[in-house]
Amino acid sequence: MDVDLEVLIADAERSGWAAGPSRRLADGIEARIVVPLSSRLRAALGHDEAAQLARVIAWERCLELADDPPEGGVSWGYLANLVRWRLQDAVRAEMVRRRRHPLTQQLPDGEAAHRPVLGQHLDRIALELTGEGLALAVGRRLIRAAADGPPFYRAGIVARVRRAGATRTQAEAFAWLLRGGASQTSALARLALGESGETVFGDPVVRRWIRAASGRDQRFFGEPSRRGHRRAAGLEWLRAA
Repeated sequence: MDVDLEVLIADAERSGWAAGPSRRLADGIEARIVVPLSSRLRAALGHDEAAQLARVIAWERCLELADDPPEGGVSWGYLANLVRWRLQDAVRAEMVRRRRHPLTQQLPDGEAAHRPVLGQHLDRIALELTGEGLALAVGRRLIRAAADGPPFYRAGIVARVRRAGATRTQAEAFAWLLRGGASQTSALARLALGESGETVFGDPVVRRWIRAASGRDQRFFGEPSRRGHRRAAGLEWLRAA
């Protein structure tokens, strides 16, 4: 299925979600999202369960995109990334559930009042950017641009975020938040590994990335030197004093 995702969504929406256009969109989701699912996700969630979750997540997101399409457009790569992140969240939730005491298995999980648009960890980053003054819609749009790969190396992320309207400084900061580097693990990876948001976003280096990504630190140009790390930490301690 080589038809652009935007075209399939638009055709289905214009038809009032008639059977024919909806079937073509569903076939595209099957070919571009479900079939390529990683064996690791299938093994963790179960082959059929992973496939069905992927279909539901992708279809719900397509419905949302039909009502509120982003200015920069969407692609199959963006949708595949979102599905993968949501499934990874499901894997982590299942692992936590299995580690609970057996008596707690009978207790139902509470319903979340807020359903993340980008997935739990990316949405947390978007909310941190909002705390520094960046509009939530803008933060989510730039994160989607960063995620709309491949390629996922730093230069590719920077280029995509710049095309989405960010400054060079902001784009560099987004690359650090989502991709990291040899000497600094990204904020996204740290959250995915189980670190608490308070720990990750309390790190002076990550806070500088957040400020730069939100447009508040135009002097940011990438990875700080060792002296820069100490200086950033010192400034945070002074602010807290």
